[in-house]
Amino acid sequence: MTHLHGRVFGCGAALAAAICLTSCELVNHSALENRVIEMTLPSEMPITSAETTKTVCTTQMTQADTTVFTSAETTATTSAAATSTATIVSTTAADTISGSMTTAVTSGGVKYSPDAHGLTAEDYAFLQDTVFVGDSICSGLRVYGIMPDDNVMAKGCVAARNIFEYTFDCRGKEFSAPYALSILKPRYVIFSMGMNDVNMTTPEVYCQNYDFLLKTIRSVLPDSVFFVASVTPITADTVFSTNQKIDTLNQTIREHLYGTSTGFVDVASGLKTWNGCLNPSYSGGDGVHLAPEAYYVYLNQICDQLVDTKTVGGYANGIAYGWANQ
Repeated sequence: MTHLHGRVFGCGAALAAAICLTSCELVNHSALENRVIEMTLPSEMPITSAETTKTVCTTQMTQADTTVFTSAETTATTSAAATSTATIVSTTAADTISGSMTTAVTSGGVKYSPDAHGLTAEDYAFLQDTVFVGDSICSGLRVYGIMPDDNVMAKGCVAARNIFEYTFDCRGKEFSAPYALSILKPRYVIFSMGMNDVNMTTPEVYCQNYDFLLKTIRSVLPDSVFFVASVTPITADTVFSTNQKIDTLNQTIREHLYGTSTGFVDVASGLKTWNGCLNPSYSGGDGVHLAPEAYYVYLNQICDQLVDTKTVGGYANGIAYGWANQ
């Protein structure tokens, strides 16, 4: 795959991973919490297959969708291998981003010019320290080769209400979300999901499910900083849901997180056109998933809100970013 600043061509087809449309099942957090705690115990053997987990939603992915999704990932890999002239580097977060990052122009040693995608060296350093956790839309960061594998834990049909029913690939093996994150130990975690919740729960229940998710992950990453990203918009002609429902979900979780230790980041606004819907040019083809170029808008919004405002800070790839660059 291409790396963080690279762009994948030939992947214009939709990122067609499963979106759940079935009725919602209420989650028993007490029972689930006990099971999640058991799953994160160091003595437990790692989960080796996603087949062993209980899926609480059914997919409606057609054979055509499956083919498109597989084709998109294969094309991304093939395209990158055929066109890349850069030295092949490790797929770890540090090596991949370091190896692919365009040399930025500096001014006074602390100010970096953005590259062709609008991202600066400081932005890349922050992204190196960050893991994105989410659904099929979030997985586009990995499928399209925009972020390294170690920086994206995402899978189709994942939602705030059911994330602990899934396992995620982490360095060649399948683990529960808490276990995988305990291995990766990111400085920052951005949770990017909700499209599979918007038709399934009320905004209030969505917040409750997120509370349980955040509490559980915080138990294995007590020193990491968490952010919840807004649900991305959909095009005006899609019948999957409505942007009004998505906006209500986003506003409710934003208000719910206010004053807590978890921040909220808006990744939706920059993807919208004048009518409040997803800009058609950012659609991956189905009006719900995103095209490769949309992910750079997505990342720029995150970096503008977190790095430029010095909400975050650290030192990665030899570069101080955010508040650490003061």
